[in-house]
Amino acid sequence: MNDPKSPNISSDLVEIKAFKTDGDLQLISSYGENGFRISGERYSGAIMLSPRQTLAWRPPKNSRDLTIDDILPYLGEGSPPLLILGVGRAPTTPMSNLAASLHDAGISLELMSTAAACRTWNVLMIEGRNAAAGLYSVA
Repeated sequence: MNDPKSPNISSDLVEIKAFKTDGDLQLISSYGENGFRISGERYSGAIMLSPRQTLAWRPPKNSRDLTIDDILPYLGEGSPPLLILGVGRAPTTPMSNLAASLHDAGISLELMSTAAACRTWNVLMIEGRNAAAGLYSVA
């Protein structure tokens, strides 16, 4: 029987990018009650996330009214190539105009429910991906 700890066993394991251990990576531990818990801190209302920062976000109440002007100021210089957008419940429209505007700015849009966006965000952060997330809060 092979010892799983044996250094003599060849391995085809995929190496995963390691993060600094300074604890500032913004991981979502919970959502609901019109807010989020991120890296131990409670945030009320909508938020905009980058890998190492969480900001209060004031998007239009109806996500269908969202424009690139509601997003870009929160991304800072050197915008990430991917924006995860959680719009509450599962989206019913593709938000094509917003996707096209973001694409012109070099940003891909992934549109989903806030619940799915929270799960996706954590996976992307653990993988070391460069992304941002705009999340509408849910009750």
